[in-house]
Amino acid sequence: LIAPEGPGAAAMLQADDTNNTSDGDLFWQGNNFGQGQGGYNGTGIFTPGQWHRVAIAVDLAATPPVITKFVDGIKQDDWNTDSVDGRRALRDFAILFADGDQDERRVWYVNSVQVREGKLSDAELVYLGAPSAGGIPQNIPSINVKGQWDFNSSNLVATVGQDLEYFDGVGGETETKTEFGTATGFGLPLVNGEDAIVMRVPGDLNNRIGYIMRHGIAPNGGGSRVNQYTLTYDVLIASEGPGAAAMLQADDTNNTSDGDLFWQGNNFGQGQGGYEGTGIFTPGEWHRVTIAVDLSSTPGVITKFVDGIKQDDWNTDGVDGRRALRDFAILFADGDQDERRVWYVNSIQIREGKLSDAELVLLGSPTADGVPLALPQTSVFGQWDFETGLEATIGLPLEFFDGPEGETQTKPHSTRPPDLSVSDIAGQPARIMRVPGDLNNRIGYRMRHGISPNGGGSKVNQYTLIYDVMIAPEGPGAAAMLQADDLNNTSDGDLFWQGNNFGQGQGGYEGTGIFTAGEWHRVAIAVDLAATPPVITKFVDGVKQDDWNTDSVDGRRALLESAILFADGDQDERRVWYVNSIQIHNRKLSDAELEALGTPTASGIPLVVEVDEEDPAILTVTRAAGGITISWPATLSGFTLESTTDLGAPNWQPVPNVTGNSVSVSLDDAHRFFRLRQ
Repeated sequence: LIAPEGPGAAAMLQADDTNNTSDGDLFWQGNNFGQGQGGYNGTGIFTPGQWHRVAIAVDLAATPPVITKFVDGIKQDDWNTDSVDGRRALRDFAILFADGDQDERRVWYVNSVQVREGKLSDAELVYLGAPSAGGIPQNIPSINVKGQWDFNSSNLVATVGQDLEYFDGVGGETETKTEFGTATGFGLPLVNGEDAIVMRVPGDLNNRIGYIMRHGIAPNGGGSRVNQYTLTYDVLIASEGPGAAAMLQADDTNNTSDGDLFWQGNNFGQGQGGYEGTGIFTPGEWHRVTIAVDLSSTPGVITKFVDGIKQDDWNTDGVDGRRALRDFAILFADGDQDERRVWYVNSIQIREGKLSDAELVLLGSPTADGVPLALPQTSVFGQWDFETGLEATIGLPLEFFDGPEGETQTKPHSTRPPDLSVSDIAGQPARIMRVPGDLNNRIGYRMRHGISPNGGGSKVNQYTLIYDVMIAPEGPGAAAMLQADDLNNTSDGDLFWQGNNFGQGQGGYEGTGIFTAGEWHRVAIAVDLAATPPVITKFVDGVKQDDWNTDSVDGRRALLESAILFADGDQDERRVWYVNSIQIHNRKLSDAELEALGTPTASGIPLVVEVDEEDPAILTVTRAAGGITISWPATLSGFTLESTTDLGAPNWQPVPNVTGNSVSVSLDDAHRFFRLRQ
C-alpha cells in the first residue's frame, strides 16, 4: 500500500545499480507503474491508500523483450523495454524501494514480496489476483489458457493474451456496430443470477464483420497449424435471425469462404453429421459452449460440450484440417454472408491442448465472472449417469454386450420409468438404469474406459471403479458386478456381491457386511496390482472393508481395453441391479479419498473429492547451542525421527530424547542424515 501523500513518483526497485547512486528502475506514478517514456501505460487502478498486488513478469530474452505488468490480477501492459542483460535484468541482488536520485520516494506499507525464476504467463498472473492477508501464494496450478476476453472494460482488451481486433479495422463496420453494455441493459437474462458487462455482436449478413483472435499457440499435434486446442464461449444467441449463426472462421483468414463452426437447430457444429447433440443450445439463454480439438488423434476428434454436458465426439478433419488454427482465427465470421445472427458474449477463452471430458464437465455452466482459468484436478476417465440411456457423462458410451438388438437391450433396462418402485437416493429422485437379472451370459454392458496400460504391465493395473447401486432383495446368493478377464464372457466373473459383502473367491468377501440388498450404496474398488503386495482396497459408503491382497501385474482384475459390467460367464450368479452412477479413475484413490466419497447421492459420483490435507511431514532445522534443534508439525502423529551417518549403507536408528515433536541434537559427526518414518 502506497501512502496517499508524498512525491509524484515512488521507487519500487533498483536493479541496475547495486550502489544505488543512479535513478531507480521501477516506480509508481500517477496510479500506474513502470519507468521512463511509455513505461507507465496501464489502467490507472494502482491507487494510493489501498492494498494492491502488483507484478512484473520479465523476459528480456524474448523477441521483442517484454515486461508484463499486472495489478490485482488485471493486465496493465506488455512493456517492450530493455534487452538481454538490460536495465531491468537482475544482478546477484537488487534493492527494493530504492532510488539513487533521492527524489522519487514515498512511504510504502508491505505485506508480502515474492520473486520467481522465469516469467509467469498472463493466465498465472490473472490467477494471482488481488492481495490477501496470507501473502502471495507460492503454488499456482498449471494453467494452459493462452487467451481470454471478458469485455469488462467495454472493449476488446484481453484478460489473458493479446487483445481482439476488429476484422475490418478501426472505424470499420464491425467496430461501428459492436455494442457493449450490461446484460440487463440489453434486456437479457442474468448470467447465473448476476449481471455482467457483455458484448453485442452485430448479426448483419456481411463478411467484413468479425473479430481477429490472435491466440498465441504454437503449431502442435504434428502439423504446421494448431491441431490441439480448446475454445470456450459464454454466449447468448438472439431468438430471431437466420437458421444458422457463425461462431468461428478458422480456415480462411480473409473470410471469403464458408465459416467453420455454426449454431443451428439448438446444436452446433458444421456440415453433414456435425450437428449431433442433445439440443440444449437454445436461443435467448446463456450457455457455456466448448469445442475441445485434437486433430492428431486417430480419427481426428472435436469433442463438443454445452453447459458441462457432452454433445458429441465429432470425428472430422485431420492434421492441419479445416478446424486447425492458423496464427489467428476470426470469431463470429462467415465468408458466405448468409449464416450470421446477433450474439451476446460474456467471455471467450482458448487453451492450448484438448481438455479431457472430465475437465469439460467441470467447466459447467456460464457464470458472470467468465470462464474459469484453473480447473480442479481429476483422474476420472469414464462416468455414466444414465440421464439419456447408455450415453457417457465422461468418455465413451456403454454398449449392450450382445449388441443393439440383443437380449440385454430387450430386457427392462431403460432409465427410470414411472412405474419403477425404487426408493429415492438420499431423499432425492434420480434417473436410474435397471439391469436385468436373468442367468444368461449374453447380458452385460461393455465399458470402454479409455485408460492406457499402467503399473508396468500390458493391462490396466492401477484404477478405481465406483458404483452407486442398489441390489434387488431377491435372487441368487451372489450377483455379478464385473467381468474383467474374459471379454467373451464365457468364464466366471471377477467381482460379485455376496452375503452383504463383495469380492470374489476364498478370502475375497472380507468386509463389515453393510452392503445390504434393497438399499442404495456407494461401492468402490481401488486397485494397484503393481504394489508389493498387490492390493485391491474395498469401500462401501465411505467405510473401509478390506485391503484384498489378490492377483498381480496383469492378473485377473487387471483391465483389458474394455470390461463388461454386471456380467457372469457361468450364468449362475446374477441378480437385478438398479444403477444411478458408475465412474472409473486411471489411478488408485487413497483411503482418505475413498472415505471422503461417502454415501450415494442422486446427482451421481463427484468428479473431485475434497480431502482434508494433513500437515506435511517436513523437518525444520534451527541452530541451537552446541548443535541444532529439529522439529516437525505438532499435528503429525505416529512418526519416528531416525538418523544415519551413511546413506550408501544406511543403518537408520531412532533419535533419543525426542520430546513431543522436537529434539536438540549435538553435531559430533562429520555429517548425519535425518528422516521421519511412520
